[in-house]
Amino acid sequence: MLPGWIYIGIFAHVIIAIVFISSLLYYHYKSNTVAVQIATQVDKYLKEFGYDAAPFLPEWYNELSTIVKLDYPPNTVCVVVLSNADMFDKTLPCYISEHDPELKKGNDCVDLCTKHFMNKTVEELFPGEDIDIIYDWELQTNSRLPKINMSTVGHAAGLAFYNRPEDIEVPTWNTDKKMFGCSISPKYSGWFGYRAVLVFKNIQDDKIPYLPPHNAVETQELKTKLIDSFNKDWKDPAWRDIVYTDKRYSAEQLDYFNTIPAERMPKIKA
Repeated sequence: MLPGWIYIGIFAHVIIAIVFISSLLYYHYKSNTVAVQIATQVDKYLKEFGYDAAPFLPEWYNELSTIVKLDYPPNTVCVVVLSNADMFDKTLPCYISEHDPELKKGNDCVDLCTKHFMNKTVEELFPGEDIDIIYDWELQTNSRLPKINMSTVGHAAGLAFYNRPEDIEVPTWNTDKKMFGCSISPKYSGWFGYRAVLVFKNIQDDKIPYLPPHNAVETQELKTKLIDSFNKDWKDPAWRDIVYTDKRYSAEQLDYFNTIPAERMPKIKA
């Protein structure tokens, strides 16, 4: 017969295992909410075209955004979509070859490509659903402010950490100077772009847990270097490489995004 302390030890380990498994099951239940299910559908549908998607709520966004707010009920299901390097290198050439007449009107082909796939997503996955689509380039009608702050959205959705100048403890720049923050993804570092937000106006989710983004740039020293580099010359890709990733822009893609929109079309090779 085994000593009593062994039975106590076995019993304790069993209890710990039960608690651990229960917590995992509870988290899975809490995570598998309507917002997560919708975002997963969008993400799977758009993945092959070079887009990623994640859910968020207006409540999370509005708590983070100081100026531009979302005027929807706090638990309204929203999905943010970003593009990675594959969108430009693999999807865009096919889109251009099929929609050449539209591009000759002087529209930005990346914007048109994004609109095409957002509309296609809504039509094929959610027919009849009342959905607002907000694009990264859109401005409010009564001001020059954007309709939505995409960097804040990405932070709220947990896709990328928004590194802000005001969070730097000892700035190396003149604090009277206007400085801009930048987002860094643990998956893509700085090699991505926010494209759109889908707002499911009639669907709400009060069960989805908020998961903060991974802070890939962990030290104040690296954050200072990141923001300083980004503001000195955002066209220099050094800031994009602050975190390692094997999914980087091609030279052609980098050149395209570093060019002002009015001069981009001649750089595209269909």
